[in-house]
Amino acid sequence: MSTVEEKLAELLTAETADLVLCYGDSITRGVPGVTYLSFINKKWKLKNYGLGGDTLIGLSNRVFLNMENRRRDSYILQIGTNDILLPYLFNHSELWRDRIAGLIKRGSKPCENEHNFKEEFERLILKFQKQGKKLKIINIPCIGEDLKSTLNTKVDTYNNVLKTLTDEYGIDYIDFNNWQKNMLKDKNNGNNYFISKNPFDVAIDSLLTSFLPVSDCLSRKRGLHITIDGCHLNTLGARGLADLVEERLCKQRM
Repeated sequence: MSTVEEKLAELLTAETADLVLCYGDSITRGVPGVTYLSFINKKWKLKNYGLGGDTLIGLSNRVFLNMENRRRDSYILQIGTNDILLPYLFNHSELWRDRIAGLIKRGSKPCENEHNFKEEFERLILKFQKQGKKLKIINIPCIGEDLKSTLNTKVDTYNNVLKTLTDEYGIDYIDFNNWQKNMLKDKNNGNNYFISKNPFDVAIDSLLTSFLPVSDCLSRKRGLHITIDGCHLNTLGARGLADLVEERLCKQRM
């Protein structure tokens, strides 16, 4: 096939492809940090529905509001980090409490525990299956680059819930967490830098990374490898997730 024919084929694919709706939290949104959607081939028609601070319950409500109005679209979900992180930050410092109260008032309420998380996620999956929607689920990324932390132990528990549900319902499971662990296993996993006790610092990171290509500089300054603050992705982390997602998108077309 000639180069011209290849280009025409790509354009035709883009025109006829279903829209892929990418729901998630700030990791999908890419603020602060970098979104994985930036590194996926433009032939895929992706739409970013990431919302900073969102939880499983908040995302479910957003999806339910729009799902019945969509027809052929497929979905990628990335959620769960804030179900673990927000309760931690609430106790991390008083400065976070007003911010988290605002998120909960908005509708981004964290699940109470892994059992509640399983109930809510199963309800979401059943809704997708009832509507006949294609669904891919990205598991919960590491929270902090210290893999031995209490937070990451909890992440593993929640991801076991996700893996059980995706196996049971035959849903694509994108194991980003394992990719991160492989990237960090030969690094100094005792790095203590984590999200600031002052939410204003996260707001500054959001502002800086939205307008300037400084995500990787922040990572290096803080001694981090795949994130800018322990959670939000730098270029390496975003590219890694993009590769995993695009691999699944290509398999969907086969």
